[in-house]
Amino acid sequence: MKILKKIFFVMMMLLVGAGAAYAAESDLTKITLKDVNGMEYKFGKQDKETYVKFWASWCPICLSGLEELDKLSGENKNFEIVTIVSPGMKGEKKSQDFTKWYNSLGYKNLKVLLDEKGELSKMFNVRVYPTSVILSKEGEVKKVLPGHLEKSEIEKMFDSKMDKKMMMDDKMMNKDEMKKDMMNDKMMNKDGMKNDMMHKEEMKDKKMMNDKMGMEKKTTN
Repeated sequence: MKILKKIFFVMMMLLVGAGAAYAAESDLTKITLKDVNGMEYKFGKQDKETYVKFWASWCPICLSGLEELDKLSGENKNFEIVTIVSPGMKGEKKSQDFTKWYNSLGYKNLKVLLDEKGELSKMFNVRVYPTSVILSKEGEVKKVLPGHLEKSEIEKMFDSKMDKKMMMDDKMMNKDEMKKDMMNDKMMNKDGMKNDMMHKEEMKDKKMMNDKMGMEKKTTN
């Protein structure tokens, strides 16, 4: 069982790396998709970070999270939520059938985009459903995460307080490092001053010894 978990973890990490590397080279702002209501959608136009969920109608895990995601979409928040399906691909219903089926579910807040050419699915190298993608305000890819995410996990990714805390922690670490560097510099300076003083004392003692020996020679002569 442990071996299977390790294999699954390694596979997920490989999928994350592959998706992130591939997507980093692409520009989402050049892509326009239509939603199930026929409205056009462009990435990077909302001036918000965006949570994107790739899913399929045949995926039980995807379906189990739709209601929660629909509620989250209707809340006042600092990020955008969109979901993407690929009609006619990877076992998905065709556009007309999918739209009819989806509208029968009764969700009111969720934005569902139709990636009919599979552009985004290929761009992010989506191999498992669901797969989540986090985009910056400019539409740039920040993270690609295969697997289901709970509402609390999604919210944490866009929590400005968490970001501020991380920034504060980084600043504190930098301050501590600066303090350590300053303390080390002071210690080095003190050690240097001590060494200089010791060196001067040694030179002084040697001079006195040489002077004394010189006087003794003169007296003997």
